[in-house]
Amino acid sequence: MNTEDILGTWSIDAKGTPTLEFAEDGAVSGTDGCNGISTTYTVEGDRVVLEQFASTMMACQGVDDWLRGVREVTVDGDTLVVKNASGTEIGQLERQSS
Repeated sequence: MNTEDILGTWSIDAKGTPTLEFAEDGAVSGTDGCNGISTTYTVEGDRVVLEQFASTMMACQGVDDWLRGVREVTVDGDTLVVKNASGTEIGQLERQSS
């Protein structure tokens, strides 16, 4: 995978609009649908590994904050497959047009 494959904004239409945005400089920012996320990433073969992130800690009723568990992602076309630290898929985000 090339860094260009991951660049841009990925999200889904769910309460709070969970979103990750990957920048060329290795930064990742976004929201788990409630709290802000900020970290860095590296491309390792066919996957992208995210460092443990800093996050705000607001309580948001009715929001599934599954994205809080992201530790790596892979790209399948216009789908970002989100995995936890053990490599288990926990969700998916879609590429947003620029």
